[in-house]
Amino acid sequence: MASRGIDFFMLPYHPINRGDQCMAIQYDFYETSELQDEDDEGRLRARAVSRGTISAEKLWKRVEQVSGFSVAQTKGVMEAVAEMTQYFLGEGYSVQLGELGYLSVSLTSRRVKNCKEIRAESVEFSQLNFRASKKVRGFLIYTEKEKVSKKRSQSSKLPIEKRAQLLKDFLSTHPFASGVDYCRMTATLKGKAMRDLHSFIEEGWLRKYGNGRTVVYLLNEKG
Repeated sequence: MASRGIDFFMLPYHPINRGDQCMAIQYDFYETSELQDEDDEGRLRARAVSRGTISAEKLWKRVEQVSGFSVAQTKGVMEAVAEMTQYFLGEGYSVQLGELGYLSVSLTSRRVKNCKEIRAESVEFSQLNFRASKKVRGFLIYTEKEKVSKKRSQSSKLPIEKRAQLLKDFLSTHPFASGVDYCRMTATLKGKAMRDLHSFIEEGWLRKYGNGRTVVYLLNEKG
């Protein structure tokens, strides 16, 4: 049986070939949501494009091939690690996952002026944070990157007056609209959509309610 003490990040890099092309992290460009004039430059940024999801079963089989651990052994260890990780996160600890990195929990609550205004029952789980280890970050920094071979999505050519009317029609039959709703009904990318909504708010007929991911847009009765 192969040695158990394998450091996967120290193994020689053997790219997976797809035809004559080596596997790499794929990327594409997206339009940022910063509020700028449409003629401004510098509104595009790169982001990773997922090739899909590796299932747990496929991961376990691959581990068996390179380490000598059986699928059953790997599955058992992974399930035990997941259970213990959940336990210690629930106890308020950060958890180191070997050479991968660290997991920690974020909490949130409504905004208050005095800490006495809020009780523990009102503090909620926000998200699970992952901080990659130095070794993982170094590995990914030197991994090849390649642009996806597809045409970049573009916003629709509808004039802003037509986009505004589509939103007004939607809000005439719905209590509110999210940013995603607006993007879908107008076939507009996120950055352009955010600039549109900001413009409508300045015009006075639209108002924003909420913060962060809970933001929605309503007709302004005073507008």
